[in-house]
Amino acid sequence: MLATSELVAVFPAFDYKITQKEGKLYIFDGISKKYRLLTPEEWVRQHCLNYLTKHLNYPTSTIQIERSHKIDQLNRRTDIQVFDSTGQVFMLIECKAPHVEITSITFQQASQYQKKNQAKYVVLTNGQENHIYQIDSNKQETTQLAHFPSYYENN
Repeated sequence: MLATSELVAVFPAFDYKITQKEGKLYIFDGISKKYRLLTPEEWVRQHCLNYLTKHLNYPTSTIQIERSHKIDQLNRRTDIQVFDSTGQVFMLIECKAPHVEITSITFQQASQYQKKNQAKYVVLTNGQENHIYQIDSNKQETTQLAHFPSYYENN
C-alpha cells in the first residue's frame, strides 16, 4: 500500500479502481483495459494517464503503454508513448516512483528512446515534479516547457 507521503502531487486526484489478488493490490489501467500491479511507479503512471486523457483531452487511441524497443542490443520499454494523427511518436513519458529523483541519468534514459523514435516531446515525471522538454531534432535544440503540450494544437 502507498503511504500518503508517496501520493502524487502534480496530477489531480481521480476515481481509480483497485482490486486485490493473492495479497497484492492492482490498479485498473483504462488504456490497456487491464489491472496492473500497484507499484509507486504505476501509481504515477495512472495519474499521468488520467491527466492526459481527462484533463488535456488526449485521445486514448493515441496512447500506448510499455512499448518495447531494441536499444544497444537490449530490450527496453517506454512507460507511455503518445502518437500524433499521422501515427508518428508525438511524446514519450518516463514515469518514476515519487521517491526517485529526476536526474540527468533519467534524462539520458529517455533521450535514448527519443533518438530511436524522434518524439517531439519528452516528459520525465515522478508525480512530485514534471520535466517537459520540446525536442527540435533538425536544430538539435531542447527547450524545457512549463506545461504539457496541447495535443490538438500540435496535430
